[in-house]
Parts: sequence; C-alpha cells; structure tokens
Amino acid sequence: MDKPGLRTLLFLISSTLTSPLLADQITLDDGSLLKGTIKEVANGQLIINTAFADDVTIDYSRISSISTDSKYVVELNSRDRIVGQLTVDQNGQHKMTNTAFGTVNVDPTNIRSVWATDAAKPQVAAVEAEYQQEIADIKASKEQEVAELKASYEQAMTAIREDRDRLRDPWSGSLALGATGSSGNTQRFGAHARGDLHRETDMERMDLYFAFNFQKEDGEQTVNEKLAGLSLERDISEMWFVRGAMDFEIDDFEELDLRAIATASIGRFFIREEDLKFKGFAGLGYRYEGYSDGTTEKDPTGVLGYAVDYRMNSHLKLFHDFTYYPSFSSPGQNYLAVTNLGGEMPLAQDNWKLRASVRSQYNSQPAPDAETTDTTYLMDLVYDWE
Repeated sequence: MDKPGLRTLLFLISSTLTSPLLADQITLDDGSLLKGTIKEVANGQLIINTAFADDVTIDYSRISSISTDSKYVVELNSRDRIVGQLTVDQNGQHKMTNTAFGTVNVDPTNIRSVWATDAAKPQVAAVEAEYQQEIADIKASKEQEVAELKASYEQAMTAIREDRDRLRDPWSGSLALGATGSSGNTQRFGAHARGDLHRETDMERMDLYFAFNFQKEDGEQTVNEKLAGLSLERDISEMWFVRGAMDFEIDDFEELDLRAIATASIGRFFIREEDLKFKGFAGLGYRYEGYSDGTTEKDPTGVLGYAVDYRMNSHLKLFHDFTYYPSFSSPGQNYLAVTNLGGEMPLAQDNWKLRASVRSQYNSQPAPDAETTDTTYLMDLVYDWE
C-alpha cells in the first residue's frame, strides 16, 4: 500500500486547523472576539448570529475590527456601495477583497450598513416589515370591527324579535261552515263545520282542530263523522323540528266508535319562505281502533308525511298534506293514508274567505260493509282572525 506523501498530510492538517476559522468575526474595543455570521449592520448597530447566544446586537461604535468569510454588500457613509469580502491584514488595515475594483482599503468607522448579497437592504427590509405589520394590524382591526358589528346586529335583532313577540298575539284561528240541501224527488240536507286554533312563536307551532260532517237523505242519516286533532312542533334548528300529534275520529257509517292515533316524529323544512312552506316528517306512534261490534285493534304504527302551504298571490292560497300510518305487524297490508287538498280565496269583506277542499282517507282493512276509501268534498264559508 502506498504511504501518503508529506504534502498530502500537511494539506489535511491545514484544512482541519483552518476550517473552524471560516466564520465572520469582530473585535470589540475591549479586545473581546466574537465569531459567527454577520446578519446586518444598520442604524448604528451590528447583529451577529453566534453558536452560543444566537443573535447578538452590539453598538457599532464599539467595533474595532471586522472581517467576513464571504462577500457582503457594504454601504459607506458616502452612500457608495461595494460588494466584497472584509478582511484585516497583519498591520490591522481593513480591506475589501474580491471586489469589482480589486482590493480596496476601507475604514470601519466609515461603514454605514452591511447586509448579505442575497438580502434586501436592512432599512428597506425594516420598512417592508413595518408596512406588512401595519397591513396586518389594519386587517385585524377591520376583522374585529366586523365581528363587533355582527355581534351588535345579532343582539339588536334578538331584541327586536323579543319585542315583536311581546307585541304580537301568537294566537290565530278560523271557523268554517257549510251546508247543502235539496227537495223534490230527494229530500237531502247536509251540514259541516270546522274550527281551527293556531299558536305560533319563533320556535313553536301548535294546531288544534275540530270538525264534523252530518248528512240526511230522505229522512235517513247517511253521514255522521267527527274529527279532532292536536299537533305541536318545536324547532331544533332553522330547518329541523320535532313534532308530536294526536288525531281522533268517530264515524258511524264506518262502524267506527273511535280511532285514536298518537305519534312522535322528527321533521324538516325543505322550503321555508314567507309564501311557500314545504315540510316532511317521519316517526313512530300508536293506533287504537274500536268498532261498534265490540272488536278493537291496537298496534304500534309508523308515521310518514308531508305538508305544503303556498300563497300564490293576495287572492289565492293553496294547501296539501299527506300522512301515511303503516302498522308494525303488517305494514304492507294494514295501513291508513289520509290526504287533504284545497284552496282559499278572500271575499270582499275582511276576514271572510271561501274555501274548497277534498279530504280522502284510505283504510286497507275497513270494518265489514265499509268502503276502503272515504272521500269528502267541502265548500265552506270561513271566518278568519289573527
């Protein structure tokens, strides 16, 4: 194996001894020596990054000598700029080497600013940083102002709603009456009525109704039906709500002594605007049916339905709802479906309206001798109050 030559060994030793010296260094007026990386000289201060204390800031008037291991931009008090490497010779003379003009003598007291060749001038960087900080402060101030305005708006709107609720009567209702009759070949008389009571606040809606339908033909009773119901909805968000309802029916000609259905469901508004409301709901309940022959049916049931109210203009309002009650024991064979469809238009006098409606009920398992579908057509004079 060849032994390394003397020249190679001297080169390795020289490299090892000199590599730690490859750093910027400054000497203070008290003889202290600092080594590291000069970051900048600006505004009468020198900042050097050291291995033992990170960034150290020193008053530049205390610097007696300064040298760098790479090129820097040096700005003199005359505002002349030179790019080169600061060195100190054996006689203590400061020089700049590797400049475009060769080696240039320089007095360290005549140096105004120093910064890296790939960085902005410290004063410019400081102005840019101050500008960016001002932009950030203005943005934060605007965001805070917007947040305060939003909070103030929400607080004012809440107060307005509370005042409105205190001033507004949440109750409204209507009473509808209708009659039919004929004489001659057939003696016919019919009467029907419906009363509705409605209470609405920002978070709740309650509806209570009672209706009856009575008809006679040639002295014999042909229709005797009574309906009643109660529903309560409470919002859990702007679009979602919970709903509880109870409905009752008595129909002599269905041989139905009582049908009672109680349900609890969760619902959602698909459209909730001033002139158009469309909502759906689904849940569980219990259905009881008692017939005139003494038989009863009791079954857990589901509930699935929707309701639409549409105010087409100031003269016409339309409504439609559908509710489906499937029995748990045999949902495909034992179920009840109820639908209402109609419209209202105002008359010449305030609070009076004319209402036309159709109510259809389908019972998949009716009483003996009763039809599966029971449809009622109504034309009513309605008195409305709010």
